[in-house]
Amino acid sequence: MRLKSILMPRMFVIVILAAIYSLGFIVTPYWMNVQSKTEMIFILVLTIGIGVIWSFLSAGDLQIRVIPINWSHFFILLAGLLVLNLRPLTSDIPWRGDEDYHIARTLSLASRIATKWVIAFFIVFISSAYIAWKKSKWSIFPGILFVAGLIFFSITKNPLAEIAPTTLRYPYISYWFVAVIPKLAMLIKVNPYQEVLFRIVPFLSTFALVWVFQNELAKSKTALVLLWGLAVATIPIVYYYSSILYLELPAVCLMLIICLNLKSLLKDDWKEIKQSPAWYALILIGFIKETTVPFLICFLAWRLITSLFQRKIFPTTLKLSLHNLGDQIRISLAVLFPAFFYLFLRSTLSQQNRGFSLTFSNLTNIIVYRTIIQSFLEQFGPPLLLLFFGGCVMLFWRKEYFLAGFFLSLVFLYPLFYAVDVLSYAGYSRFNLFVLPPILAGSSILIKQIMNYRKILAIATACVILAINLWTSPVFIDGTKKPLWGNYLTDTSEHYYPYREALVWLQNNYENERIMFTGMYYDYIFEFYFAQLNWYPTSRLLLTNNGDNDAVSLSLGLAEAENAKINIVLFQVLGNEIPKVKDIGCYFYEERIFRNDAHTLVVYHRKP
Repeated sequence: MRLKSILMPRMFVIVILAAIYSLGFIVTPYWMNVQSKTEMIFILVLTIGIGVIWSFLSAGDLQIRVIPINWSHFFILLAGLLVLNLRPLTSDIPWRGDEDYHIARTLSLASRIATKWVIAFFIVFISSAYIAWKKSKWSIFPGILFVAGLIFFSITKNPLAEIAPTTLRYPYISYWFVAVIPKLAMLIKVNPYQEVLFRIVPFLSTFALVWVFQNELAKSKTALVLLWGLAVATIPIVYYYSSILYLELPAVCLMLIICLNLKSLLKDDWKEIKQSPAWYALILIGFIKETTVPFLICFLAWRLITSLFQRKIFPTTLKLSLHNLGDQIRISLAVLFPAFFYLFLRSTLSQQNRGFSLTFSNLTNIIVYRTIIQSFLEQFGPPLLLLFFGGCVMLFWRKEYFLAGFFLSLVFLYPLFYAVDVLSYAGYSRFNLFVLPPILAGSSILIKQIMNYRKILAIATACVILAINLWTSPVFIDGTKKPLWGNYLTDTSEHYYPYREALVWLQNNYENERIMFTGMYYDYIFEFYFAQLNWYPTSRLLLTNNGDNDAVSLSLGLAEAENAKINIVLFQVLGNEIPKVKDIGCYFYEERIFRNDAHTLVVYHRKP
């Protein structure tokens, strides 16, 4: 297989990094979340200054090896993942969890940004990139004009003014990419209120994750790598999050790239490291989620340990030691700047900040360790964990102590990091996502050995993992997900109800009736489905008390509907059985039941 190589000049890479930084910190106007103009100018100057330093510090001549793609494997794998995820991708937005929050923010962004400004952004970006590719010294001037234009536009127009107070709850940059698909739907006059439009980014991130992993195993044209790709795609924690809008999966994909190229990232010198695509994966994950900070700190710690053992810092000559120490500092700054600057802005400018509570006493609770072990077995599966630990043993056998140490550090420390924050977070699946990259990278060591030793053994192992994954899958046949899956000490789960089906039926049968929604103690994004159906009924949401059983909630809801003269009540059943209430016959009768594999809704109709 012939490999082609492309050299991207440093100035071109600087333009790319500056554009990403601008999207994350200037186009997203964190700097406007202040009352005083003096404070705004200070934060803006600080933002620009850090962006300039970070872009020039991090960039180097980037050497990319272009590997020919086996397009038949590519499309077969894509089709396999689509078949697996088609129904989950189109399932109802869950109640609870945070997907409804992320969808609402994405919709708000897509509707606020004018197309002409998006086009202008790309024209200036492409022009700057082209000039930089030609190695022209003039490429810096379009960049200056671009930033000045962004600032002027933000101050005079500021399309995000109304949602500015919420932009710092999570890093905002991911929403720009998620908003592309619903924005395109708006442009071609397609109803953007479709669940699948908001789940394409996590799905494509999963596909990229699987593609990177299977290409690490082998570049051959056999079907074996495809089988392993499907085995990875059906890992319970991967399958669960591949069809739901959360911010972690793009970062997890980048983390896998880092783990698979860890040896060079730990050992190469400062100038060499900037020529690797994996380096840019490393410095970009801090933009996506602040919870990647433990990964970044762990990497820097192991790079420092590696340098010490390679005698790059001590006890070499003073001049060389200072040089290598300087390289370590530059690497640390480039890696930590995006995430730490975001955390600084969030802690100083945002009122919606939940701090990290360091509670070491949680580590004395045996339930923490029991829960973490249970979560690993359920979310990754015993066979994959055995492959991971087997891969780590092989790394020790090969004297690759630093790689094994990095992988094991993440696997053990990440769950404990969240456990010392809040005890109820122990084992939570969304946080365990960050353990997936080292587990996959460590497993690949042993899997490649098995493939080289006996092909039939590799096929059998992949088939066993695939079968176990499907048997223990957290996703039901109808595309909904198991309630409380991945939660052990608290309920932060997504709960899937057949709301779309129920609302379609209500629209067809009681289009002009007033409706009460009740049975839930947490709000739901009904407006999304009203817009999807182009039906805006007069409705009321009656939240129940968290802790009330269904019978109590139903009695209170029906009584309130009777007092308000509301004829239709849609009740969300929290438990496993429809409640029976003695006085139900006085006011309402049970008219229709809607069920999916996860939960139940009931329509009650007021007696005439």
